[in-house]
Amino acid sequence: MKTLALSTKILGLLQSIVLFFSLSLLHNSLSASENTSEKLAGSRPNIILFLADDQSISDHTTYGNDKVPTPVTHAFGKESLVFNNAFTGQAICAPSRSMLLTGLYPLKNGCFINHTAIRPGLKTLPSYLKELGYDVLLVGKSHLKPADQFPWTQWIQPVEKPGYPRPGISIEAVDQYLSKREKPFCLIVASEYPHGPYFKESKFKPEDVSLPPFQYDNQGSRNYFGRYYTSIQEKENEFDAILNLVNKHRIKDETIVFYADDHGQARGKFTVYKSGLNVAFMVRWPDRIKPGRSDALISFADFVPTVIDLANDQGSAFDLNLDGKSLLGIFEGRSSEQHNYLYGVGESQGIQNRHIFPQRSIYNGRYNYIYNFNSNERLAKLDIKDPVSYYFYKLGADKHKGTPEEELYDTLIDPFEMNNLAKDSKYNSIKSELNVALFSWMESQNDYLNDSRNFPFFKVWRSALDLDQQAPQFNYSILEDKVGSLKGRRVNPHDFGI
Repeated sequence: MKTLALSTKILGLLQSIVLFFSLSLLHNSLSASENTSEKLAGSRPNIILFLADDQSISDHTTYGNDKVPTPVTHAFGKESLVFNNAFTGQAICAPSRSMLLTGLYPLKNGCFINHTAIRPGLKTLPSYLKELGYDVLLVGKSHLKPADQFPWTQWIQPVEKPGYPRPGISIEAVDQYLSKREKPFCLIVASEYPHGPYFKESKFKPEDVSLPPFQYDNQGSRNYFGRYYTSIQEKENEFDAILNLVNKHRIKDETIVFYADDHGQARGKFTVYKSGLNVAFMVRWPDRIKPGRSDALISFADFVPTVIDLANDQGSAFDLNLDGKSLLGIFEGRSSEQHNYLYGVGESQGIQNRHIFPQRSIYNGRYNYIYNFNSNERLAKLDIKDPVSYYFYKLGADKHKGTPEEELYDTLIDPFEMNNLAKDSKYNSIKSELNVALFSWMESQNDYLNDSRNFPFFKVWRSALDLDQQAPQFNYSILEDKVGSLKGRRVNPHDFGI
């Protein structure tokens, strides 16, 4: 009995010791997490964002394409936290970039028509960071308006390169700045590549490229993609040069580097398909952000609040009313989630292939739901009395013949969105949920399309892109009696929204 009692005491003592060490380890783990959080928020690193132009997420080795020439981003991805579900809000250059640098979706910031300006008075990333003592430089392509609302410390403009189809990044000017820097800095490095026009010649043979399943597969398409691959290669060269400068100036450990594409290219640009809105997004900060992959739903609107959190060592000094939120919780491993839904805006006015076909979309991590406001299916339900309006509405709808009012895709089993489930009754519940959430978001954005039965004709950046003008240079033609028919009827995009 004494032996049993002694054994029981020893067992109890061992259990107490185990519990003590378990609690100690838990406390140390929580303390480490808290310390990491304190170090990231207000840690004031140098910040670099490298932004590629018109490259689809499916055209990255990091995201599964082993034929595309992306060795630099692939190596970078191995050192980074790679996001699988990063989305821009609009798959067009100016709206995507304006969203990235305002923290607001295109409808709210006012730039939802390509080439147009953000709303007067809106603050942007350079304003926020300069107030926090940073130099903020734009390196390369701008595509942002108006200039006075993007008050860069310096704009290192792209330089012409003989024999190249587009201007390039001035690596020498960046090197010179880094040699003389006196403050923490933020570099927005905006490449002109792989945006077309592409290189005329390519070393890639037709069999060397990987075509997405929605792409018509013929010799012409494969030659086109080969030239696109060559332009991707030039973008990789520019990113490599920027990373080499980080190493040269020995600032790797004190610099957080973001890589992103502005939007997709193939069946992506101008659309709200996942191939347009879902972008490559990787973040590297040695010993501060653990490399790996995340399925969190993140938005371009998250970039501004994230870098403000990193730069602001005075706590929450800004009263921001942004659509995005800081990613620091994910960077620190405290959270694995960010947003419940991601939203998409599609507008086709103000582009070379101009027409009326507004779209909105919502993505929940698996299903992408799209509402096409001027499909032929929906247009037939509307009673449009004005013949001029109906002409341009019908012109836009006919450019998308066969596209229904609603689309729903299960991207888990159909990643390239080839099988529309919107009319399948088995998906009525998920379709209804997404429809309600989408229209609720549109209302919060003061979207002109919320319950709209008429579509405005917007003022665009130059008359050659007006709907009522002939433009043979862009293969755009209308009936002669409709030329000039919208005079006096165009409205400023900023008349809608906030």
